[in-house]
Order: sequence, then structure tokens, then C-alpha cells
Amino acid sequence: MKHTMALFIALPAMVLLMNTEAGWADDAGLEADLDDVRPRRARGPVRSVAAVRTDTPPVIDGKLDDACWSQANIATDFTDYRIEQLAVEQTLVRVLYDDQNLYIAFECLEPEPNSIVGVERRYDQSLHDEDSVVARFDTFHDHRCQYIFGVNTLGTRYDARMGLFDRYDDDTWGCDWSAASTVEKDRWFAEMAIPIGNMLFEQKDAATWGANFYRREISIPERGYWCYRNNRARYSREFGHLTNLDLAKVKVNRKPAFETYFSASSDLDESSNKLSTGLDISMRLNSELTSALTINPDFGQVEADPDTIEMRDTERFLRERRPFFREGNELFGSPLNIYYSRRFTDIDAGAKITGQGKSWALGLLDVQGEIVREDKARSGNYHVGRFIHNIGENSHIGGIWANSNRSDGMNITGGVDTRLFLDSTTSFTAQFLRMRDSEGIETDGIYDRDAYGLYTALGGGTRPLSWQVDYRDISRGFRPDLGYIPRRNIRGPGSSLRYREYFEEGILKSISASSQADVYTNNDHNTTLRDFIEEFGVGFRNEVELSYTRADKYHAPYQNQYDRIRVEYNEDVDVWESVSGGFEKGVYEKEPYKEYFLEKPMRITERLLSTVNGNYRTIYPQAGGEKAIWLWRWVTQYTFTWNGRIKFTAEETSEGRHNLTALFSWPMKNNIDLYVLFNDYETNGQEVCGAFFKVVYRF
Repeated sequence: MKHTMALFIALPAMVLLMNTEAGWADDAGLEADLDDVRPRRARGPVRSVAAVRTDTPPVIDGKLDDACWSQANIATDFTDYRIEQLAVEQTLVRVLYDDQNLYIAFECLEPEPNSIVGVERRYDQSLHDEDSVVARFDTFHDHRCQYIFGVNTLGTRYDARMGLFDRYDDDTWGCDWSAASTVEKDRWFAEMAIPIGNMLFEQKDAATWGANFYRREISIPERGYWCYRNNRARYSREFGHLTNLDLAKVKVNRKPAFETYFSASSDLDESSNKLSTGLDISMRLNSELTSALTINPDFGQVEADPDTIEMRDTERFLRERRPFFREGNELFGSPLNIYYSRRFTDIDAGAKITGQGKSWALGLLDVQGEIVREDKARSGNYHVGRFIHNIGENSHIGGIWANSNRSDGMNITGGVDTRLFLDSTTSFTAQFLRMRDSEGIETDGIYDRDAYGLYTALGGGTRPLSWQVDYRDISRGFRPDLGYIPRRNIRGPGSSLRYREYFEEGILKSISASSQADVYTNNDHNTTLRDFIEEFGVGFRNEVELSYTRADKYHAPYQNQYDRIRVEYNEDVDVWESVSGGFEKGVYEKEPYKEYFLEKPMRITERLLSTVNGNYRTIYPQAGGEKAIWLWRWVTQYTFTWNGRIKFTAEETSEGRHNLTALFSWPMKNNIDLYVLFNDYETNGQEVCGAFFKVVYRF
């Protein structure tokens, strides 16, 4: 607690010093008005732009020389959200549509085109470190969910969905759409053609969508939104309006789409071979519902998950990378995660229906396959469901359930959740779940057949301060078969406070601070977890960023703690010309340690990229002496002019785990993908040395 108090005492003093240093206060200092200290001139009301119907669609070539673009309305006056001022280098957005596609054109002013950063050439990879533009659409204008479409200066596409709880852009979702970009002497252009029928929407005339447009410019740097009301502009409840959409005659393709694959793998150690094939079928039921059926799906991951030597006492969360779960995946999210798709290790067959309407959202998933429970494979039928009903302008109430009907027993979990907005930035969240297990969940020799989980939170705030207080009560036996619940048998409060401010002038570019506290007891009222974490960061105008983290973590029966210093250079301007590293010193489970870490991305050529990172930790056991633990990783990839890509990964740890992988991937045609993989790895107890060949065909 003393660390939190120190942070809150130091924070106002630091803000005052920064403002004075930047020359924002006069000699009197304290007489400065708050609006003079942090100008907010660019905040404004909800913006609106009317889409224009076109009879002659534009050619998507990254050039705005089609006559139809001259008829479009222009959305501009982007705001740099970091300093809340109008962006210096503005962006102009035009929107057209017809009965098939929505067409978006970005015109990005750029007097120094040689400073543009654009290297990513793979579809659906993060464009966070590149010059890029993004269009976000709330197609039901219900202020809850959204579609995200992004493109960089090379024409590389990125798409995602965001669900109810504002956690992150879920890039496992994807659809077919086209984009192209060109760079001129004083600006660059991007064009998008997005099939309206690939999104869920309300099929009516005079429709209004929520919309926001975003541009990331690396060299200045600027981060600009078209509609900026506060620093939550990426969320649909703060979007502007895209009006004049006559969508009653939009063509929704109800014909089933098929995707099949053929793969062959060879285990070089066992001298064994395996052939596999399967089929995925997807079909739109109407403009608001879509369905999918899979038989022996393509369920293997082409690449192994990256290894880690992090010190943790809970299960590691792994992102979903398999295609079957893409559509509607964001609908199943909730504060207590009772559906974690990585629990499925194999599928014989599965079916899914997902959809969204003006006041509701629905997701149903049924799978015949295998999961792992208590380190053993369990076959059976597994069902997950989600229903959400909207309340008022921003709020909702919903239900979620997950049933596991295994060959050796049943596990049933279900409950309700809600998120109620007091205003557009302050919300109350609650979820209550009950679980029953036919065999009982074992904890220290005690078996619980019935269990529950409760979560409540109140949070809000806008720049520069955001906050949250929450309470968790998760009983000892609450372990859903399909869930990810990292800690059980906990009860207690938590809180977080975050401060971040950017400065337009002066030696400092940004300053940030955060504090987090969690205190949990168990069923016997004994304290089992007590975490206090404070962090302070500062960014300088010369692109050096420093951060310091102090953590005290009591995880019964151990008192853990660490101090970490991290230094970054140039990450905000050009990640491929950056370097980051740091030092950490602490105690973990009674053993003192020191750790060094370093990461260096490199752009060797425009098509050849490489990243090297490593961790080196020295542990000092109580018995005496010292022990070294290390991990290093080297990833290099090259993209050919014909869009083929080859990627080499080399990874090794001091504990004998390793990963050597060579992957060749090639989108041969719009509907054919080819993968060839050679790998030799040992991670998570699994040893593989073999070759893999796969062809995916869509029709």
C-alpha cells in the first residue's frame, strides 16, 4: 500500500513539473487555467457523413481517378488523439456504395513520402507499427460491436471484429474484400471495396451506421481519428454517423461456400506418414445470421506457439489461430471466460450459428470431438451458447452456457452477465455463473460437484485518467471443462488506476503512471493473493522511452517481488530501426534472481525482415550457488514479388526445449493456398521432427 500512496503523492507533482517545463504555465504557474494546461480544442460533437450511391463502381487500384469519387462527400479534420489537436497532416475520406459493396477512399497528405514506414505484406498481420488507415463500422448502430478494416501503404489488408467488452480487436475474424494503395509525391491513397453481404447488417433503406476512420502516421508521429469526442474513439459508442445507406436491395449471397484441404505429414523420427482431408461449409441464412458446418476440419496449427521462460503460477493463455472459430468468436467473450476454444484438441464434426440484430446477438456452437481434462484426452459432445439482449443506448444483459457431455461424465456451466453504462465512458459490469460436474472437481483431496463464479466491476474515465474497481468470488471447484479460469478459490477486491498524457512541445513527449492492487482470500478466509504493482514511464522527444515497474506479489505461501527497468529507442517512429531492452531484479518463490532482456527488429531489405530477442536469467537458490536460465529466438522472413513467403524460426532454451522451423506459404490463386513446412521442435512436452504439406481450396 505504501507504494500506491507514494505514486499518488508523486503524480500531481510530476504533472506540474512537466507542464512548467513545457512552457504551458506562465510565471505565476498555479494561476494557469486547466484548459490552458491541456488544450482540448479538437474535442467535438458526433460527426456525420453521407454515403453516396454510385451506378459505376470505382476500380480498386489505389488511385482516385475514377469519376465517381468526385461525387462523394468528404470526411476530414482528423484529430491527433494523443495531444487532442487537429492533425498537422490531414486525411480525407470518401464513401460510396452500391447493392454489393461499400467503397472507401483515403487520401493521406504526406509531404515527405520517403519517411513512410510500410513493410508488412502478409494479410491479417498487425499494422500497428506502419503507416496505415483503418475504417470501423457499427453496422447496426447499436453502439456495441464493430467491424474493422485496415490497409497500409503497400495495400496489405487487416480485418477484425470487436465484441461487447472492449477487450481487443479480434483478428481471428476475416472475410473476402479488396484493397489497393499508391504513394505520390505529397500524399498517399488507399481504396477499399468491402462486400456488404460479408457483414451482418439490417437490410433496410435510409440506414445509418456508426463509423469512425483512423490514420496512423509513423514519422511525425500522429494518430488521428475523424470523430473524436474523447480518447475512447475506437469504441463504437463514440463513433460518428455514416448516413444515407439504402440497403434493402443489397444482395446477400445465400449459396453455401466450401473450403476443403488436403495435407500430408511425415514424422522423421518415427518413420510414419499421415494423410488427412476435411471439409468446411459456410452459408448465410439472411442478412443477420450465418452458419457453418465442419467435418474433420483443418485443425492443426502450421506453426508452434512461441516458447517462454516467464515465471508464473497459472496456466498460460494462448491465442486462437485455427480457422473454424473465426466467425462470431467475439460474441462468446465474457468477464469470466467459460469458453476457451484452445481446450479443443481434435474435432470429428462441428456446427455453428452466429448472428446479430438491432437489439440482440446470438452464438451457438456444437462440437463432437476431444478435449483434455486432468492431462487425459476426453471424447464427447460439447455445446456452447450465447445470447445478448440490448438495453437502452449502450447497455446489455446476456446469458452464456457451456455443456460438456464427455464419455466419462458431464460438466455444465451457465449464467448471466450485464454491462450497464452510466454515461458513455462509465460502466458497471456483473456476471454470475453456476457449474455442476458429475465427477466432482478435485482440490487438495476435496471433491466439489457444485461451484460458482461471481464478478463485478465499476470503471470509467477519459484522458488523462482511467480507473476501475472490481470484486471476484470464484469458488474452489469452479473449473468448467471448456473454460479458462486461471485462479480458483479466491474472494476479494481489486482496483486499477492509469494516467497517461502526451505533450505537444518540450523535452518530454509523454508521461504515464499506473497502479494495480488485488487482495484475495480463500474459502477458509486466509489471504492467498496480495498483489501491488506500480509503473511509471516517460517518453522523450528524442524517441527514448524509459519505464520502471515495482511489484510486490504475495502468492501463498510465497512473497514474490521484482523491480524492472525497460528502455526503448525509436519504437514509436520505426519499429524496424528500434531496439529495446532492460533489467529485472527480484525474488520468486524464495529464490533471488536477476534477468536481462533484449529485442532487436531489423529491416535488411524492404522484403527481408528479421527479429532477434533473448532473455538471460541468473537464479540464486537458497542452497547456494547459481543457475542460469535463458531463451533466445531468431525469426527471419522474406516475401517474394509473387506473394510467396518463406519464414525461418530458430528458438532454444537452457532447459533443452527448441524450435527449428522453415515455412513456405503461397496464395497461389484467390481460392488456393499452399503450405510446406519442415520443423524440429520440443515445446510443452511435445517432440516433433517432420515435414508437412497442405493445400487449401475454396469454392
